[in-house]
Amino acid sequence: MAAVTHGIRKLGVLGAGQMGVGIAYVAALRARVPVLLHDRSETQIKKGLAFMDKLLEKDTAKGKITSLEGKEARDRITVISPEAGLSGMRDVDMVVEAVSEKLELKQSIFRELSAKLNPDAILASNTSSISITKIAAATIPEGETGSSAEGRKSASRVVGECLISSLYVYMESLLPEMMGCLHAYGRKLVKGSPKF
Repeated sequence: MAAVTHGIRKLGVLGAGQMGVGIAYVAALRARVPVLLHDRSETQIKKGLAFMDKLLEKDTAKGKITSLEGKEARDRITVISPEAGLSGMRDVDMVVEAVSEKLELKQSIFRELSAKLNPDAILASNTSSISITKIAAATIPEGETGSSAEGRKSASRVVGECLISSLYVYMESLLPEMMGCLHAYGRKLVKGSPKF
């Protein structure tokens, strides 16, 4: 495996729809990181993986990637079962949420991620319409406020990431040590990234 220069050694992706699978695909192929893919629906996981296989076949047929690169990328994807839930993501360096655009759902997910993941893990939302500040507020521990040191530290782990044809990272109050990691990771994803 190539040396990891961006700091993300393992990525979690929540949601096996077209966007979540696309994020997992690009991360496994371009950033060359192991990806843990989770969805509450076994049916959606099967559909998502079938879509990813079609993307790999298409890119191989067009000569964009070799069959070996496609196989290696697919082998980097591990499904976290619905039964394992978000606990299966506990050792990721970054998790990207790509679920339905429902504030309450995203807040619930981020509250749970904040409690279960390593405190240094970057929590990213692929939202296109919901305030990152509202999502980040859900990670503030009970009894703390957004202005307390613990509240600021927790909320500052949350970023907005939108991967469409390239990577855009919207950071409201990201910790400085996470900023460089995300920039390096983003550059790795965008370089030669296929559109999905």
